[in-house]
Amino acid sequence: MRSPNRRRYAAALAALAAGALVLSGCGGGGTSAPRAKELFFQPAGDPGAAPFTESTVTVTSEGPPAARRSASKATAGPVGAARALPGSTPGLYGAARSVSSCDVERQIRLLTEDRTRSRAFARGAGIGGSAVPAFLRGLTPVVLRADARVTGHGYRDGAAAPYQSVLQAGTAVMVDERGLPRVRCACGNPLRAPVPVRGAVVNRGKRWAGYAPGRVVVINRADAAVEGLVVVDLVEVAWMQRRTGTDGDEDALPEVLPPYGPEADITDPDTVRPPGEATPTATPEPSAPAKPDRTPRESGAPTRTTLRPGDTLPPEPPSEEPPGEEQPMQPEPEPVPTGDDGMLPVEPDREQISDVLTGPDAYQE
Repeated sequence: MRSPNRRRYAAALAALAAGALVLSGCGGGGTSAPRAKELFFQPAGDPGAAPFTESTVTVTSEGPPAARRSASKATAGPVGAARALPGSTPGLYGAARSVSSCDVERQIRLLTEDRTRSRAFARGAGIGGSAVPAFLRGLTPVVLRADARVTGHGYRDGAAAPYQSVLQAGTAVMVDERGLPRVRCACGNPLRAPVPVRGAVVNRGKRWAGYAPGRVVVINRADAAVEGLVVVDLVEVAWMQRRTGTDGDEDALPEVLPPYGPEADITDPDTVRPPGEATPTATPEPSAPAKPDRTPRESGAPTRTTLRPGDTLPPEPPSEEPPGEEQPMQPEPEPVPTGDDGMLPVEPDREQISDVLTGPDAYQE
């Protein structure tokens, strides 16, 4: 088991990154990067035709044998858009608690015992030729929990030959401090980010049962280096945190649990959202039609209700007088002086006034 003090390699790796070698077609990125014409399917336990080394895998999660049946027929067709996730997404990787998914020290020995092979690996990984041991010791061994698109590199004629591939969920990989897969442990091949695939491509290799283009992910580098990856304990199906740059000897419970469970489908965008991605809000239901305005006017003005078609009259307000008490008698009206002709002025009919104030025309807009 490697020493937990591997963080001393961090400074060396940062210096090496400045002099990294970028290969055409390895995801090193400019707009001039070539478009892939072939896409290789690589089951978790298949080392491929041109491995850099023997397998150093110690833990996988390939599932039952029935799920690993495959066919090798080559087909042609369009490639669907893959969902992009940052390498820091909780549950993107799995591991067995306190167990490394790859034998890192053995991987170092297999790569460095042949200088030509070691230099080819360094070129494929985009690092300096003498940095292979430090580079590998700075990685974190985990297991993919989703089919993932990558740029792989086979060892051919003393050089790293890039190709586009889909790695099956359950593949043991080693990832860097930003969660990006860098080495495939079944073959020792260096990994880089995938290059764009547009139009029809030739699909080659063994396609496993259950493969679906819509469930393939592309893993991007996290915005910043992380102290640890929140992964799924493959034995207990529980959350745990694996510190970056360790073999699992410092596995612990995460300080903050993800908002979804460890059994969640990492490829489901409605359930699993990476850090920083907002959860969509539900569309509010249409509000009920506004009620008729029945607010009394200011004091001193007569109360008036506005009704619309279909509305009914509001109930009469209860009397403010205590029940059982008689209403006080109204005072007698003062005498009205007569006119010059001796006739009394005509008094309006009270029913007519009431009809004017409360008749049906008063409630129409």
